[in-house]
Amino acid sequence: MRKLLHTLTLSLMLLVLHQPASAGMIGTEQALSPRLAATDIGATRALIEKQLIGLGVEAEMAQQRARSLSDRQVAEIGQRLDELPAGADAAGILLTVFIVFVITDVIGATDIFPFIHPVNRK
Repeated sequence: MRKLLHTLTLSLMLLVLHQPASAGMIGTEQALSPRLAATDIGATRALIEKQLIGLGVEAEMAQQRARSLSDRQVAEIGQRLDELPAGADAAGILLTVFIVFVITDVIGATDIFPFIHPVNRK
């Protein structure tokens, strides 16, 4: 009886362990579908409209632009809102742009700042 029980147990273990694994390609739709379902599209769309109005876009135009976005685009924007800095990098960006303009003025490529004289005067 004991030998039969051992044989049966071993057979069941071998059957369970012998399940073939399968791998296949999945599309973008399948990969993003759980994320799309988890995102509140309506609230994100309303937030986009509010932000556009805050930037000076007319209310009707803001609604039209927000409605023209697909649900996937709205969901992606909603997911990225948590990742984006809340204006923390604005000073760094402005400083970088200023430095680039100063350098281009010094090499003579632009003439934005009158107090900077280019290196190569002709």
